Amino acid sequence: MQKSIAALKQHHANADREAFFHELLDVAPGLEGYVRNRLGNAEHNGLIPSGLYTTDDILDDVFLYAYEHFSDMAEDESELRVMLFQLANDRLDAIIREEAWHHDALSLEAVLEDELRQLNEIPQMTTDADGDIVMVEDLDDAEIEPPEPRALLLEDSFEDEIIGQLGLEGAVIRGNRAMEQLLARLYTELPAQSRILFDLWTRGKLSIDEIAGVRGLSVRQVREVLKQIQDRFEALLVR
Repeated sequence: MQKSIAALKQHHANADREAFFHELLDVAPGLEGYVRNRLGNAEHNGLIPSGLYTTDDILDDVFLYAYEHFSDMAEDESELRVMLFQLANDRLDAIIREEAWHHDALSLEAVLEDELRQLNEIPQMTTDADGDIVMVEDLDDAEIEPPEPRALLLEDSFEDEIIGQLGLEGAVIRGNRAMEQLLARLYTELPAQSRILFDLWTRGKLSIDEIAGVRGLSVRQVREVLKQIQDRFEALLVR
């Protein structure tokens, strides 16, 4: 019997919900970061009102469901971790559906096929008069519309997770504000569904097989999307 499962059973038998919830965080250490990213992205894109939902709210919903339905939960830590991500994913999807002004009726598979075509188009990059890294299309549009605001920097822990997962040269990016801004921009401009898979892989620390289970996709689809994202980042960040 795995240690966390045994501890969960003991906490449940003792009706100790706080200890039970804390143990679930140990089973799925990337869950909190994944939920925080998805909420932040949904707020940034205007899909949900800012500040209406919190990471703790979502985690409490997920953990309470797991507590109340513990007899139906998996007794293998890996399977339980996937189930927790599935519960969080379903809750987040439901919130976004409820709050969004409109909802794309296309299947997730069809959306990802379209996003893969977008990911295949690697934008060209150059430097402006100030020496900052910019996309070529920004220079083309500069005369007809104001430039977009600079990309916000990612939080340090997430930046480290992306660099580590993609095998990028941390020494080239960390401390270089222009490169850190480019990393943030590449992330924020990922297509919506592709970014969810990327979040599960980086923040969530899930394997490709686990991500496929959480999102109801084939392993091939997940692997292909993540490979295209990796190629896109490497093409612009590996210098």
